[in-house]
Amino acid sequence: MNKLSKFAYNTDKVFIDTDIVIFLLKKETKFVKLFLNLKSNNARIFYNPIIKAEIYAGAFKSEYVIIEQFFSVLECIDIDEGIGKEAGLYANEFKKSYFGISLEDFIIAATVKTYGIILWTNNIKHYPMKNIRLFNHSNK
Repeated sequence: MNKLSKFAYNTDKVFIDTDIVIFLLKKETKFVKLFLNLKSNNARIFYNPIIKAEIYAGAFKSEYVIIEQFFSVLECIDIDEGIGKEAGLYANEFKKSYFGISLEDFIIAATVKTYGIILWTNNIKHYPMKNIRLFNHSNK
C-alpha cells in the first residue's frame, strides 16, 4: 500500500481518535463541520474504552455531562485478546524507530485494523502502520 492510498476520503465507518474528540468537545469549527457531515451521511462513528479513558483523564468534573452526551452519539467497540496481541506486535515493531507513540496509540491502531475501520486522527505521525487507513480531513 503506497502512502497516498493509506488515506481514505469517503467512508461510512470511522474510528475517532482522542485528539479529534478533544477538538469536537472544544467546538472547533473545522472538526464540528466534518463530524456533522459524517453524521448527516449516516456514517457510524466508533471509539473504544481507551478513548473514553483518555478523555476523562484530562477532564474537569464540570465537563462530565457534556462528555457523556457526546459519547452517547457514538458507538463503543470492544478491546479483546486479539487486539491486545496486535497492539503488542505493533509496539514491538515500531517503538524503537518511532518515538512518542504510546501504548494507547498501538491499541487504537490494532482496534482499527481488527475491525477494518478508518481512523480519524490529527496525529498521523503516531500511526506509521501501513495496514491501517486514515481519514483524510485536510481537504474538507
